[in-house]
Amino acid sequence: MTTPLDDPTRLPVHDIMCIDCKSFFASTEAIRHGEYPLAAKIVVLSRSESQGGLILAASPDTKRDYGVKLGTRQYEIKLDMDIQLVEPHMADYIHLNYRISKIIQQFTDEQHTFIYSIDELLADFTHSHALFGTNDEIAFKVQQRIFQETGIITTVGMGPNPLMAKLALDNAAKESAPWRAYWGYEDVESKLWRIGSLTDFWSIGSRTAKKLENLGIHSIYDLAHSNRKKLKQNFGVLGDALYFHSWGIDYTDLTKRYVPRADNRGYGNNQVLMHDYTNQIEIETVLFEIADQVATRLRKHNVLGEIIGISVGFSEPDSQGHSGWSTQTKIDPTNETNDLIRTVKYLFENRWQGNALRNLGVRVNRISQPTSFQTSLFEDVKHHDANLRLENTIDQIRSRYGYKALVRGYSKTNAGTAIDRSTLVGGHQA
Repeated sequence: MTTPLDDPTRLPVHDIMCIDCKSFFASTEAIRHGEYPLAAKIVVLSRSESQGGLILAASPDTKRDYGVKLGTRQYEIKLDMDIQLVEPHMADYIHLNYRISKIIQQFTDEQHTFIYSIDELLADFTHSHALFGTNDEIAFKVQQRIFQETGIITTVGMGPNPLMAKLALDNAAKESAPWRAYWGYEDVESKLWRIGSLTDFWSIGSRTAKKLENLGIHSIYDLAHSNRKKLKQNFGVLGDALYFHSWGIDYTDLTKRYVPRADNRGYGNNQVLMHDYTNQIEIETVLFEIADQVATRLRKHNVLGEIIGISVGFSEPDSQGHSGWSTQTKIDPTNETNDLIRTVKYLFENRWQGNALRNLGVRVNRISQPTSFQTSLFEDVKHHDANLRLENTIDQIRSRYGYKALVRGYSKTNAGTAIDRSTLVGGHQA
């Protein structure tokens, strides 16, 4: 049997590291409180004023001793737990993320680094060995310098491509000190194929796993020995990627950034609600606020949107096991707030069946430049121009004095969330 690993000359071979800040938010807060990150018992809690507040991060000891993890609700934290609850400071996390990325770039250049998330970064050190030593020596120096300059402990997965580095990080490096591990092509059979669950494998979520299991594929080993053509028939290009990933092969080049075509780009906002929303007027208030935010972004970038969509998430799955729904429609290209509000209201009222909601989102796609204005038989041109000037004036006032300087009336009701959220960074306390 021939395999994708038979010809070594066709395999991507680089020196990639996936560097993760261990329990980043919780570690940052531990350092703020003068504690050693791995010894602290801290959880970072979003919206502490609500019993439904979410845990954003937990220190390692808290995870181990109490099973507290990302997504745990505040009401699940018991009084007898030896846990310190702290609020997030997103601006600090962003600043620290920048500092850490600059430290890593002392060992390679910016072009060969890719920020994967606020606490994780991929970097290519293929051309760094003459200055800094072997892979393990570079990883140790990176860990040491980050700890000395920031107090943050990092874990490092290493491999010949980004996939293997990420798998080494998630399945080995995070387990114990010295928080470093290398997985190469020689480890595919003994390590990669022994990953316990399909969903433990990077890029395979629960839906993809379910589809694979319906095809009789229940493990990474099964995936590697499945029919490649059948995978492509069922998953398209993703099927090919899954097949090669199961053999540890990833041709991703960190220096080549994906830039979406303008017509594929979209603008959207989502919001997790702090309690169940069951009243139509209250739900629509939040949807209108989100639509206002999206319209503001469209005008800021001087673009129009043609496909308007909304998404909702239920507080509990419905009788058919659905956790939410989404819907969209096409309208004349626009960036006016009132156009988005009218469309959002129409979409919601035609689909909502009374479910209690905990998540709302608005998205605008099919983006274009405002090269011309298409008149409507049902709208006065002068009124349109006046309304657009008004909205641009509102944008300028908010830009200069802050969002709260000028808000729509519905945001002043009890259902409104935009005023409180205007001071947040990434949806959390700055």
